[in-house]
Formats: sequence, structure tokens, C-alpha cells
Amino acid sequence: MESLIEKLNKNFNNKYEYLKLLEIVYDKNIMLCQITFLYPYQIEEMNQSDRLEIQQFIQKFFSLNAELKIKYKKSFLDEKLIKNDIIRYFLENKKALLPYLNEDNISSTYHDQNVDIEIKLNQDVLSLLDEKDLITSLKEYLQKLYIAIFNINLIENEEKLPQEIVAEDIITTKTKTQRYDVIVEKKLIGDNIIPKPEFIKNNKKPKLSVILSGFIDNINQKKFIIKKGKNAGKEKSLYTFNLKDVTGVIECVYFCPKTHEKAMESLENENYLLMLGDINIGLNNKLTYYVKKITLASPITLNENLSKDDDFLKSHKQIVFPEKISQNSQSNLFEIKNQYDEFIMNNKFVVFDLETTGLDFENSEIIEIGAVKIENGKIIERFSSFSKPKYPIPIDVQKINNITNEMVEFAPKIEDVIVDFYNWSQDCIISGYNIIGFDMKFLNKVASKIGIKFENEIIDTMIVVRQSNLRVKNFKLITVTKALGINLLDAHRAYNDAEATAKVLLELHKIKTN
Repeated sequence: MESLIEKLNKNFNNKYEYLKLLEIVYDKNIMLCQITFLYPYQIEEMNQSDRLEIQQFIQKFFSLNAELKIKYKKSFLDEKLIKNDIIRYFLENKKALLPYLNEDNISSTYHDQNVDIEIKLNQDVLSLLDEKDLITSLKEYLQKLYIAIFNINLIENEEKLPQEIVAEDIITTKTKTQRYDVIVEKKLIGDNIIPKPEFIKNNKKPKLSVILSGFIDNINQKKFIIKKGKNAGKEKSLYTFNLKDVTGVIECVYFCPKTHEKAMESLENENYLLMLGDINIGLNNKLTYYVKKITLASPITLNENLSKDDDFLKSHKQIVFPEKISQNSQSNLFEIKNQYDEFIMNNKFVVFDLETTGLDFENSEIIEIGAVKIENGKIIERFSSFSKPKYPIPIDVQKINNITNEMVEFAPKIEDVIVDFYNWSQDCIISGYNIIGFDMKFLNKVASKIGIKFENEIIDTMIVVRQSNLRVKNFKLITVTKALGINLLDAHRAYNDAEATAKVLLELHKIKTN
């Protein structure tokens, strides 16, 4: 990146020293190279002769056999823009700190090209940070986006640890939380914990007021001195440990006031605890349990509390093997710029579709399942399989989806396919088109027969379309894809419909740019 700017300035005697290279994007499919330069807001618009001079030089410099487009973007030092980019930095690089940060925690002042930024964070969070690393990293990030010199200072505030990230405003189906019994023995910290605990494996995203129980190990105490604020100079304790139940393990953190130090010192590895706390993304970028209440307890034959799906899943042999989808379309020579909003970039999705022998889920059967997985805004994997029904496929159904009895004659049982789909879709939001009213009913019927339960968050893409500003004459998938310029080939085949639905979901969550 520097070599191009240096070459440009050397060739034109520093005529364009005020320019900064923002990005170079090369699209192989259409043989197009796009270059974006930043220039200070004090400078007038680039004149046409200068633009042509730079264009000709770069075309020669890169020896391009592709079309070259150059954009020039003014670097405005606007407080709102800078705040938004700081929030975006934490979203992309320091996601664990997002719950402790909002626009009110950030202030900036600037004079000419110098920008002073103050970021206020909770004292407990600051005690766990490498401040120098954070400041250096954020400064480098901002200096790529602006023509300015940034000075960053982290300030301690006196706020208590905040609540979790506000959940996205999306329509999801509610699933009943699976709970189990334990024997309560002695309160250690906080009031009584009611109701029963839930399994660790069922908590895959940030959530408030979660009750968990299990054995603890690797318990450690860390003492630190509060640096600033009214408690400056005072010592505080932080305890970390692992909590393990029969379904999984989660890392735990407890910020301990002096009044509870004796209770925490009495704990030992292998103690069985019942606890209440909040699950959040921790500073290690993993789900972490922030403990508020602790009670000594005993398990009640924990294996009996497990749902019957575990034995079934352990004995199952995989028959459907998802395929990776290569991404060859676009390469950014410097950094990838997000096309989609935080909801897409912060979650993984499985978008699926079913073909069935009829519309009545009580009496009809699944004959095909197709799905794609989305991660970081990209479709990365496909899942596709026929399944053999117990009864012949009706002729009128064959005419709709072009699936014949011969095509499914040697296909696996739907129960085996569903187990592979269940395993593949763990930790993902499940989506599809009109799945709440149709596909999920078929899926849950088969799952319940074999003792498994889909407890994923669910978003119906048809509902997203209805809530969007898209104007269409009806909400059929083929109508929506046409309106959005998405190709839907061989409609009423599971994989094709799933892929098209995934593209609709992505398109409706694109970041709008001017």
C-alpha cells in the first residue's frame, strides 16, 4: 500500500502528498479494479486533469489488464462519524468490550488534523485490558480511515458492570427451557436461587439471568489495585473458574467485594454449585458466565436429567456430508469491508428448505432437505439430501418438484438425515422462507420421534421481507427474488430454494451506503 503512494509522490514531486490510499478491490469475475483515495476536507474537489494523470500512472504502475476505477473520498473529521467508526472497531476487533461501550462513553475533540479521543470504561474491565495494545490497535484502525493524527486515552468510570448486549429486534420462535432438579444445601452469596438450573449446552449466546449448576475446577483468585475514581488505591478481588455439567463447560468470572471474600475462599475445586448470573462474550471472545449469586448444592443423578437424544446421537453414523463452497468472486487487497449489518456479521445462519409429499405435516413426509450455512456474511457450506418416504410420491407432487420415486429409491431414512442436519446446524440461527408456518412443523415432527429437539433461534425470512420496505405484488419466494434481482433456478427444489432464501436474507441486511 505504501509503495504505491510513495511511487506516486516520487513521480509527481510530492504533488499528491495529501492523498491517502484507503483500499484496493479487485473483482476477478468482471475484471474490475477499484481504488479509493482519501483527501483532507480542506481541499477542494480533485480536478479532472489531476484525476486523469493519476489514472494513467496507476494503470501503468499495476500493468492492469482490467478496467480501472478510482474514487476520491473526503476525510471529514466529524464527531459522529468518528464515534461510529470507533464502535465499528470494537465490533470487528474487540467484540467482548461492546457491552461496556456506547456513544456516551466516547468523546472527541479536534484541532486541524489532530483528534483527541477519550473512552470511558468500567474499572473492572480496564483492570483486565492491555491498554497499550488496545490504544495502538484502535489508532492504526482510525488512521486508515481518516487523514488525521489520533491521540487516545482510556478513562476509568464508576459505572457498575452493565447488562448484556440488547438483543436484535427480530421475530423468533420461543422454545421451552429444559431444566432439572438439584439439592440446595447452603447459600453462600446472594438470595435464594429460583427456579431450577438449565443445561450449559443450551446457552449459545448472551443472555440475562441464567441459572446453571455443576462442578467447579481451576478456581483462581486475582487481586488488583483500582487505579482511578473514588476507590482509587483500594484492592479488589477477581475470581475465575470453570463450571461443568453433563452437557458442557463454561468459563466463569466473579468480581468479589470484600464482604464475600471469606465465602469465595471457602470454595474448592470439585465443589458442586448452583449459581445465577449473566452470560456474555468475555474478554477472551468466548461465552463467559458473570456470576452474581452462589449456593452450595448437590446433583440428583444428573444422567437421568438428560434428554434421550444423547444416546441416539452417539450411536448415529454420519450419512450426509456438507460441502464447502469456495469464495472466488472478490478479493480486497488490503482489508475486507463489511457489506452487511451487525446481525449478519455477528451470527451464523443455516437457511434450509424442505420438499414434502404434501402440505399436511401430520400425514405427509419429507423427501428432500437442502440448506446453506452463512458465516461472516458469506455462504460457506451446502447441505443436501433426498430421503426415502414410506409411501410413493403422489403424481401431482412429482409434477411440482420434479422428484420421482426412482430418485429417492435408495435414499436414506429421514431420521438419519435429520440427525446430520441437527448436528450441522448447532450454534446457528435457523432460517428459511415461511418455515414457521410449514417447514419447522415437518422438521420438529421427525425430530420429536427420534428424541431430539431443535432449540436454535429461528428467523423466518418471509417475515423479514414483510417487515421490509420491499414493494411486491405478493410474498412468494419467486416474486421476492425477482424484485431483488436474485436468480432462482429450478424453484421447488430444496437446495435451490434454500440458497435463494439465503441471498434474500443477506440482501435485506445490506448496509445502505450513499
